Order: sequence, then structure tokens, then C-alpha cells
Amino acid sequence: MKLLSISLPVPRHAHRAVSFLQTGKSMTLLALFLLVTAIPVLAPASELRVRVFERGGKQPLAGVSVCLGTSANPVQFGSDQTDSGGYAVFTDVPRAPLLITASKSGYQGYQQSLVTSMIPRLLVMSLPAGGGGAVCTPVGDHAASSTDGLLISEFSINAGAASVPDREVHLDYRASGHPSEYRAGEDRDISTAPWQRYSARPVFVLSPGNGKKTVYFQVRRYSKIDGADIQTLSPIVHDSIILQAH
Repeated sequence: MKLLSISLPVPRHAHRAVSFLQTGKSMTLLALFLLVTAIPVLAPASELRVRVFERGGKQPLAGVSVCLGTSANPVQFGSDQTDSGGYAVFTDVPRAPLLITASKSGYQGYQQSLVTSMIPRLLVMSLPAGGGGAVCTPVGDHAASSTDGLLISEFSINAGAASVPDREVHLDYRASGHPSEYRAGEDRDISTAPWQRYSARPVFVLSPGNGKKTVYFQVRRYSKIDGADIQTLSPIVHDSIILQAH
């Protein structure tokens, strides 16, 4: 049998001599090897956490609309509202050039370019007081968040505890704008959760199974006038806690 020596590129721009027997089977293996190495490896998606502060201070901003997308479509990968800690969280973020847009009434909007890596990443942004600048136009649940003064400035589970031994917890929040109802759920699409009569510190029952639990929360001002339903929705906020039931 005749020995065929072929140089193929390997990582870090080096070369390595690979020998194959020039037989029908060996050439088939060579063809498959070249096919596999020619296919680009897709990097796994990652989590992106965006935290927004008021510029010039240490106070995190709640209720900031944060859009994740590209320059061509600033909301291509979705939107979120910052919680009481100033966090907006995006999962399954592709490894690609991204554009993050943050805006809030009473502040100047801001955009930041970013290329994500394969590991979870935190991006910190700050907004100066004022107006103008870039605007994040939310999608999904957040599209209806015309607050009209209805805002949740603080939200936590069991007063910000890191973990709980029982599924029954309290939802602590501070809301302005005279809400009449609230809803809460562990599904990011909170639109499926039923509205309940306003309560200053409502009880919520976490789903079974130990581990991290994230609760999404929203309030609304609701009334009926001449048979028509009139409502104003707050931005959606969320907080997480670890369930360690015995």
C-alpha cells in the first residue's frame, strides 16, 4: 500500500502531518474528516445580566426598559424591565455582536455594543437624569406597560432572604400610583397568572422542588366605566430565592 502524507490546519495556526493509507476506506475517512472540520462550531448561548444605575450615584434603577438586539433590530432578542435591584436578565443569548438599549422616563436613554462570550456575563450601565437619547420599545408583556405613574420601586421575596425552608413566602414591594390588583407567577410570561385583589404583603406558594425560584410580579389600576374595562399596568419586576425544604 502507498502511504499518502497530507498537512491539515489545526488550532493556533499550526500544521500537523497526518498519514492515511491510500485505500478506499482510508480516503472515505479523510473525506469525512475534511467535511467535519469545515463545519463551523456554534458557540453555546449564554446568560446576560444587565444592571442599570443612576449616573453619578449608587442607586440601582427599577423599571428601566432594556432591549437586546442588533443595530438593524434593537429588540430582536427580546426585552425586559429592571427589578428592584436594577437587574434585567436575558437567557439563551447568542454569541454575536449585540446592541443593548436602556431607557426610562425622566432619564436619558443609552445604548451599548457588546459581544457575548460563552460564560455568563454582567453588563453595568448608568443613565443620567434628563431626557432624550436612545429609546427601548418593549415587546411582549412589556409592550403594554404604559405606567402612567404606576410603578414598583421595590420588590423582594421574604424581605430579600437568600433562602427559605418552606414553599409559602411573602412578596414585599412598594408601589406608587394607587394599584387595585396584583398578579404573581414563576412563569416569565406572567400574562397567564390571575389578577388578585391588592394586598400590601401577599402570600405566594412556590412550586415544588428545591432550588432557585424566580417570581415575577406586576400590579395594575383597574376599573369599569360604562361597561368598558380600563386598566393601567406597571412594569414587571422579579426576584429569586432558594427553596431548601426539608
